[in-house]
Order: sequence, then C-alpha cells, then structure tokens
Amino acid sequence: MPMAAQKQGRTARTDTILTIAALVLLALLYAPVISSLVRQWLDDSNYRHGLLIPFVSALLLWRRRGALREAGGGGKEDLGLLLILGSAALLITGTAAAEFFTMRISLPLMILGAVLFLRGWNLTKVAGPPLLLLLLMVPLPYIIYFKITFPMQILSAKLSAGVLTVLRVSVIRKGNILMLPGYTLEVIAACSGLRSLMTMFTLAVVFAFFSDMPNGRKFLLVTLSVPAAIAANTVRLVVTALGAYFIGPGFADGPLHEASGIIVFMAGFLMLLLCAGILRWTQYRRKKSPRS
Repeated sequence: MPMAAQKQGRTARTDTILTIAALVLLALLYAPVISSLVRQWLDDSNYRHGLLIPFVSALLLWRRRGALREAGGGGKEDLGLLLILGSAALLITGTAAAEFFTMRISLPLMILGAVLFLRGWNLTKVAGPPLLLLLLMVPLPYIIYFKITFPMQILSAKLSAGVLTVLRVSVIRKGNILMLPGYTLEVIAACSGLRSLMTMFTLAVVFAFFSDMPNGRKFLLVTLSVPAAIAANTVRLVVTALGAYFIGPGFADGPLHEASGIIVFMAGFLMLLLCAGILRWTQYRRKKSPRS
C-alpha cells in the first residue's frame, strides 16, 4: 500500500477516534444540563417545540452529508479552542450561579467549537448553520420571558379591541382586560401570544433551512413570522370575544378555551404558509419577467 494512502488512513482513523472521544466527553459533561432541559421541554408547554430542534438539526446535517465528506480535513483552529474554553467558562459560571440559561447556551457553542477545532473551517461552514439552530432549543431566562409577556398582553388586548370595534361590538379596554356586555375577557400571560410567537419563529427558521429560496427571502419569511404569530393570537382572542358576546360566556370558557392553543397554531401556520407562498410566487414572477 502506498505511503500516502497509509497516512491518509491513519489520519481518518485518528479523526474518527477524536470525534467519538469528544462526543462521549460532551455527553458526560452535559448530562445534567440535557436532563434538566428535556424536563422543561416536557413540563413547560411554552417550549415544547424544543423537543424537535435536535432532530431537525440532525436531519439537516444528514442532508448535507455529501458536502460534509468533501469538506473533511483541517483542524486545530485557534478560534475553535477559544470557543471551547469560553463555553466551558459559561458552563462553570452557570453551574456555580445555578443559572440554567448560561449552562444550556454553552452546549451548542461547545459543539460548534469542538467541530471547528477538530475538523477545521471548511467542515464548520457546512455544519455550522444546523448546529447554530440548536440555540433555538434553549428556553429564554424567566426574567426576560416575563419582561416580554406583559407588553405582549397589552398589544394583544389593543389589537383585539380594535378589531372588535371595527366589527361594531361594544368593548371597553382597560389594560389587558376587555369588557364586553355580559362578559369580561382578561388577556392573561398564557394568552399574550408569546408562546405562539416563539413557536412560529422557530417554525419559520426551520422552514427557511429546508427552503431553496434566496437568503434574502428566507430572512424576510423569518421576519414575517412575528406579525403572523401576533395576528394568529389576535384571531383567537377575537373569536373568543365574539363567541362570548353572541352565544354566551360558556362559549369562551368551554371547549374553545381548551382548543385555543390549536386554533392559534393552525392560524399562524396557515399565515406562515401564505407568506411563503407569496414569496415563492414573487420569486417565480421575477425569474419569468423579461430583463430590461
């Protein structure tokens, strides 16, 4: 066997051993972090979409397997080592302060740093976007979550009151409370729309990854997920208010309340599909239009 082939074979075996060792070390190091993360995904409906993110990331890496094979080689990048050290510092600091967000955010950064250090720039450029997608699986710190929630409650109440006024339904808004004849609808934290906003944003990012649209249109689609989620939540509140106004309070407090999450998701998902369809259609028209 030629010396070059033998050297290449030893290098490939060494890379494989180092990769397996890094994965085992990461699994042992982050086992408590991953365990607490999975428990929050299962217990907190605001972040249940986090369960899908690792699988989506793995699927994206699988789809890029050909490019990953071609991008092999390299390694020992200084920036990768800095990322590893920085992620380790975040893990240690977060553990000492019992701050979950800091510990959890260090995991995708540690993985990215390990890939960069072990396999080099070329492979990291291919694997980086799916790995950075893992950032979306990390729940927001509660201090930030509650800072955002109340303004979202007020915004949802204002938009709903505006729509009801246009529909000629008598409504008085006081803060996050909508007062209708015979019924008072309070826009509580769970109805603020923040949950649907996070879900729609994540869904738009995943859709953009799998889409063949230009990057500019992908960015626009992700941006449009924010008004789509807010509009979907407004639809839910308006339907609830109309049902209570025309049918009775039992309409708002009965099965509709239980199914409200599904209503918001389906409305937001349809709006997101509509936005994607419009972006694709305008792209198609632009390609078909004669160049001046």
